[in-house]
Amino acid sequence: MRERKTFISFGTHADPSIDYLVGILDDARVTTLERVEGISNAELHWQFSEGWNTVGALLSHVIACEEYFRIFFVERRDLSPAEKDQWTPGLELGQYVPQLITGEPLDAYVKRLEQSRARMRSAIRSLDTAEFREKRDGYNPNTGFNLGWVLYHLAEDEVHHRGQISILRKLYKTQHRQ
Repeated sequence: MRERKTFISFGTHADPSIDYLVGILDDARVTTLERVEGISNAELHWQFSEGWNTVGALLSHVIACEEYFRIFFVERRDLSPAEKDQWTPGLELGQYVPQLITGEPLDAYVKRLEQSRARMRSAIRSLDTAEFREKRDGYNPNTGFNLGWVLYHLAEDEVHHRGQISILRKLYKTQHRQ
């Protein structure tokens, strides 16, 4: 079992707001991993009904979002054609859900979650305060956005989908009582 870090350390980055948001991202990830700990392969890939997400598809979404946010917002580049092929199914879900039902074990997802987080942390370490706080055009035409909002939104998205994972796990248990 992973331990939640209930104390956010400041001073790792030159900008303490970066430390704060990395702490939020890390806590969101630990609680996501806690939520799926011990899940069976059958439950990981079970669909409540046709067209519904699976727990595995939602984990793929969390991974794809982190990769996309790192590439597009932190590295400030478009996805390469190979990256687009790799991350679009997880980003968009919907029509791609059938191909996201892979039968892979939880360990494969956990490894990819850890790898995506390591790449994001590395990209964040490269930021300076000006880049982090810089106003960018988009999202809100009146205010724009900055990387602080982007990283908060990334954590918010993961927490939202963790709630969906919890619901799917409850539905699975009600339909698979022994």
